Amino acid sequence: MVKASPKPPVESAEISAHWRELAEARCQEQGERLTAARLAAYAELLAGQGAMSAYDLIARLEDRQGRKIAPLTVYRHLDFLTRVGLVHRIESTQSYLTCDHPQHAHESQYLLCTECGHVEEVHSNSLEKSLSKIADEHAFQPARTIVEINGICASCTS
Repeated sequence: MVKASPKPPVESAEISAHWRELAEARCQEQGERLTAARLAAYAELLAGQGAMSAYDLIARLEDRQGRKIAPLTVYRHLDFLTRVGLVHRIESTQSYLTCDHPQHAHESQYLLCTECGHVEEVHSNSLEKSLSKIADEHAFQPARTIVEINGICASCTS
């Protein structure tokens, strides 16, 4: 009986040339290095369906790479990806979502469905300006502006 050799683990999810180029350009702009491990974490987030917790990401990476990965390592990758603007952290669910348009820095707002968990990144210049004006009126200097709106998405209401 011939025993089939085990399939070697795949290092990372497939990532299109478009998203890889955007990620590399974003890192280069900021003088940062996109390592293979960081790229693998980013690829898994891109391949996922919506926002993903750090532990979901760890499980996906471990499954794909066929080895244990320390949570601290993944949290460092997520911190990096968030810092360079490739990923957003959804505060209320402690999950991570890839940025829809990482080619420029921006603050985003998020619509979070409480039924199915879908998260949609949206952007409103008028809301951003209003929040900035409120902060200015109170001589307040925000470090980050996070707007998360919880509700029910169109798919769940129909």
